[in-house]
Amino acid sequence: MKKDLIISYVFRVVSYVVFAVVLFLFVSIVAGGAKYFSPSFFLDYPRSGMTEGGIFPAILGSFYLMALTFLISIPLGIFTGVFLSEYGENVVARWIDISLTALSGIPSVVYGLFGLAFFCVALQFGTSMIAAALTLSLMTLPVIASSTKETLKAIPVEIREAALALGAKKEEVIFKVLLPAARRGIITAVLVGGGRALGETAPVLLTGAVFYSTELPKGLFSPVMTLPTHIYYITAAYGESAQWMAKGTAAFLMIIVALIYGAAFFLRRRENGTNN
Repeated sequence: MKKDLIISYVFRVVSYVVFAVVLFLFVSIVAGGAKYFSPSFFLDYPRSGMTEGGIFPAILGSFYLMALTFLISIPLGIFTGVFLSEYGENVVARWIDISLTALSGIPSVVYGLFGLAFFCVALQFGTSMIAAALTLSLMTLPVIASSTKETLKAIPVEIREAALALGAKKEEVIFKVLLPAARRGIITAVLVGGGRALGETAPVLLTGAVFYSTELPKGLFSPVMTLPTHIYYITAAYGESAQWMAKGTAAFLMIIVALIYGAAFFLRRRENGTNN
């Protein structure tokens, strides 16, 4: 009994230390960049070699890219998760499941290299928003598909049997009963995948990012500025006179990602509370 209390105490202390470190890093980054926040910082285009102006094209470019990524990855992820959960007793489903597990562990730069070779070169999309969105969709697909599968499998089998006993077809059970019941878990997975994709640099850097833009993308085959690549370019290629913009951009990006993950955590807590 005493040993269990000691182990519990050690784990509690470790968790508090980790939380304190993460909180310190978050507060340090946000406090260091929030002082540069102003209407012009969010609404102006960069100018004078990134030493003046704002990050408006990077903000809008990031949200354009995320919207396009969601448009591609959400339907594919949900349908893949449904297939694995409801039709998964075959060799094809098992191979898909194994492939999703493998894709979850691949570094983001590998996705970027694949997107560069396949979407940009082989399909001749060039450096474009559509190439970057397709690459990010491949990254978020395993998260959405696996979470959809697990959420659907967690629904009691009695609900399926009751709907089938009432005369519903399997497709009706899936789309009218199971998916509405699993919506919070699916939305949580979408938010987690979106938060990861929003903060990625390497895949966008290799497939769709433009270094310095004073205009918005004109179409799917135009390059795009994003918040993470904007930070990378400034810190890698510019001097001290432009670092204030990198700090402000990093603080804004941290806040956005924290809000996305906070929403996902809130939905997960509500789902667990409902299930209990």
